[in-house]
Parts: sequence; C-alpha cells; structure tokens
Amino acid sequence: MPASTEQFREAMRRFATGVAIVTSSLDGRIHGFTVNAFASVSAEPPTVLICVNRIATAHPLIAASQRFCVNILSLEQRALAERFAGGEPRSRFEGVTYTIGPSGSPILDGTVAHVDCTVTEELTASTHTIFLGSVLDAGWREGEPLGYFNRKYRDFGITAG
Repeated sequence: MPASTEQFREAMRRFATGVAIVTSSLDGRIHGFTVNAFASVSAEPPTVLICVNRIATAHPLIAASQRFCVNILSLEQRALAERFAGGEPRSRFEGVTYTIGPSGSPILDGTVAHVDCTVTEELTASTHTIFLGSVLDAGWREGEPLGYFNRKYRDFGITAG
C-alpha cells in the first residue's frame, strides 16, 4: 500500500533545500514564484530542471514562452521568498530590481546565483510538469544561501570562502 499524501509531505519536509524564485516572461508580461523543486541535471551540456504544478499561474507562461530563470536566493532575501510564494502575482515585482537575461526572463538583483534557461524538454509527472532547461547564462556572487527545512526558512550557517 503506498504512503499517504500526509506521510509523504511530512517526510519531504525533512529534506533541507535551498530557496529560489523562478521567473519567466511572455508577451511583455513577467511572472515569478518561489520554489524548492529545482535541481542540476547535467554539466555537459549545462541543464537544470524545475517542477511546476500544472494548475499554477506560471505553468502556461513557461509552457508557452519555453523559457525561465532560476534565481537562487540569498539569506537576506527571505521577505522576497515570502512575497513570491503567495499574494497577487501582478504585485510581486513592485519595487524589485532586476535585469532581463538572454532568455528574456528577469534576473533578480541580490541573489547568490542564477541560471537563465530555455526549455528543451517537458515531462509529465502526476500533477506537475518537469521542465528541463538548457542553461544560456549563469552568474553568481559570494553570499549566504537562504535555506528551507520543515516549513521554515533557515540559515544554513555556511561560511563563504
């Protein structure tokens, strides 16, 4: 008998992850949302994946535009993570500084890293789509990453250098 949804959620809450905001654009409209379902797939060629619920507002934008940018948040960006995790999608970018990357997606200022991508493949997995992205551009700076564990944002206590 398979695990219950609640058993699965309780177990997965114990997996410490980084926190990122995925951004995308379509026809001049930008969107972003907080994720931790992001992973590196391959270094040759540089490829990452994100998992997006098919009922999420961002899903049709990414599917239609075939592009996204993963912005890996710094410890100081907890409020930004919270803002992009809920609320009105149109107001999420108010007062947020960013540049437009090669894919046309926003690259948020102040992050510890970003990977700007074009979609190369889409896989269906239950209620989600796994978007594989070919990395067009990657950037980083020294800094502490924002962590997430058991439904709380965390400081991993990592010292840069």
